[in-house]
Amino acid sequence: MATAHRLLLVATALILGALVALDAARQAGARSTAEQQRLLAAEDARAPTDAEVGVLVQGTRSRNPELQRFSVRALGRLERASLVAEISRLLAAPLPGVRAEAVNALGQAVASSTEAATEVRRRLLERLPLERDPAVRGVICETLGHLQHGHAEELREVERALLDASRRGPAPMRRSTVTARADVTASAAPPSGGDAAPLPALLGAAKGFEALARINARTFTLSPPAAERLRQLVTQPVTAPGGTPSDDYADAAVRIRRLALAALTAGHAAGAETLRAAARDPDAQVRRLAIAAIAATDPFDASLAALITFGLDDKAAMVRYEALRAYSRWLRSAGCAPIVHALDDPDAHVALLAIDALGDGCPAGDRVADTLDAITAGPLVPGPWPATWHRPAHALVSLAKVAPERATARLLRFGGAPTWQVRMYAARAAAVLGAAARLERLAEDANDNVREAAVSGLAEVARHDADAVYIAQLARGDYQLLRSAARALEGTANGGEALPALLAALAGLTAEHRDTSRDPRVAILERIGELGSPETVPRLQPYLADFDPRVAQLAADILTRWTGRSHTPVTTRPRRGATPVAAEIAALTGTTARVTMRGGGRFEMRLLTGDAPVTVARVVRLARQGYYNGLTFHRSVPNFVIQGGSPGANEFMGDGPYMRDELGLRSHLRGTVGISTRGRDTGDAQIFINLVDNPRLDHDYTVFAMVTAGMEVVDRVLEGDVIEGIEIVGGRQ
Repeated sequence: MATAHRLLLVATALILGALVALDAARQAGARSTAEQQRLLAAEDARAPTDAEVGVLVQGTRSRNPELQRFSVRALGRLERASLVAEISRLLAAPLPGVRAEAVNALGQAVASSTEAATEVRRRLLERLPLERDPAVRGVICETLGHLQHGHAEELREVERALLDASRRGPAPMRRSTVTARADVTASAAPPSGGDAAPLPALLGAAKGFEALARINARTFTLSPPAAERLRQLVTQPVTAPGGTPSDDYADAAVRIRRLALAALTAGHAAGAETLRAAARDPDAQVRRLAIAAIAATDPFDASLAALITFGLDDKAAMVRYEALRAYSRWLRSAGCAPIVHALDDPDAHVALLAIDALGDGCPAGDRVADTLDAITAGPLVPGPWPATWHRPAHALVSLAKVAPERATARLLRFGGAPTWQVRMYAARAAAVLGAAARLERLAEDANDNVREAAVSGLAEVARHDADAVYIAQLARGDYQLLRSAARALEGTANGGEALPALLAALAGLTAEHRDTSRDPRVAILERIGELGSPETVPRLQPYLADFDPRVAQLAADILTRWTGRSHTPVTTRPRRGATPVAAEIAALTGTTARVTMRGGGRFEMRLLTGDAPVTVARVVRLARQGYYNGLTFHRSVPNFVIQGGSPGANEFMGDGPYMRDELGLRSHLRGTVGISTRGRDTGDAQIFINLVDNPRLDHDYTVFAMVTAGMEVVDRVLEGDVIEGIEIVGGRQ
């Protein structure tokens, strides 16, 4: 009995201890969630007060490394040079992931200040030889390449640092522990075969070189040692030590070749031998970059012409597309037979480029007009490729360039087509033909995108003879159309008719109270500023307190100019929406967005909640509400991006209020998904998908997802293809 009693007491004590520990864990979790919410709210508001900045600074002192990373990243996103000293404190943080975020945050903090960038450059150059983690070294290199540089010696100093970092550097650690980004976590063991840095550091150096050469292309040329090192990275690919490389290692190795070639191209230092080697690289993106570099050579190097011809038969559509573009620029005089042959390319984008290229001038004996005229007889409704409206619509515009009389005969059919995109192309063809009367009729179309194409055409063809048409558009509601109409009125002599319509349009848009109306309202205000006078002052004064600080500032500038007296805007900060709940964001971890296209095809996007939590929360909410259902990919730019999710099927209509940017360490690689903007913190929930690696978009556009399945479907998307729906799957329940 005594033994049983003792066992009961022990068991009771253990249970009570477990309950106490569980309660303590719950309380700690609650405190952590509350802290996350405070940090999230401060960043989401862009920390307009010292108190909110203090919340983020306090977060950098947290014992939780994830909160530390979040906080220092948030400080960088504020883009305030005054925070450089506070961020720099974390360059010596114990965890590499925190140090990497601190480095990137320093680059963001001085994004708009050359003077402050000098101080950051000094700090990073001092830190680089001390940093032991290869991935953090890589982030330092990338950041150095992106900084603004005040004079030539600063550029050379950075170039020397990047060159040194591309070699061995400090002794490597066994494996990078940076957890902030998936694209720098390849094995830190040095590549075999010569003098080379650990792979993450080498990747960062290549990114730094690419940014340095591209951003400073007008004032900076690569030194011979730097150019030679980059050529080595292109032609002597790094190889994994001791066997078959991991997928991460292989991906990083091929990215180094792409970035090195891009840097050489921007620096006009690739050289014929390097381009010949790159044009035969096993990676399609390297081959594409090689052809693009050959096409960009001016004067053209005729010894490389065979590589363009070779590229026309490449197995990868992205390479064939680039080769066809290069052929059209430099080799067209040899005849358009290769362009005509590309009309039957299995890839729609290559075939459409061939149609466009036929309109840019071919030898007379190539019977181009007959070919294009035959294509215009095709179907003018959506359908599976090639029986769809795209071929004849593109052909009409090209036909207008080479055989105006034939295109004129086709205009009536295209202008009355049931598919509005076809009518939009009819407006573009009419502009080429100078057919002002046809453009005026299309400016009365039921679809505002057709109207906008007609207005843009009239602005070139009829100029201010069509002012009445532009003024009439100001009663419409489409933001792109309103912006174009206001711009077309620049310099008008019909201010008496235009000014009242402009004022009415501005009032109507303002009453909608939508952040996304900024672009048309700014364009309209600019015309009012041009056409108005001191008598218009009372109509403009209310806009000093407009909800958009950009509009308020412009109104103040106009009033100051009109009256000769200084006017100050009342509104100085953008509005903020509701901050997502931290617990709800945490529940989105592991979530996938499954996108189904109308007519067949599906792709999946892994949502990167850790990189862009507020963006992910917004997109998920809209998807669950059915916002994207039935919207289109209105923009398709081969070898760049596709973009969609606009209710107006154009750049200027989207969801409000504006989304803030969540810029970070993740690169715009092929298959990553970003948010379209027209300036900092102006996202309107339109998405774009990178069709190739686009490093020039890094640090300017949020990456919030990555295509993990169905990239071949993404590659096939054409202008106007419809999103049937987006289903959100997975996550924590």
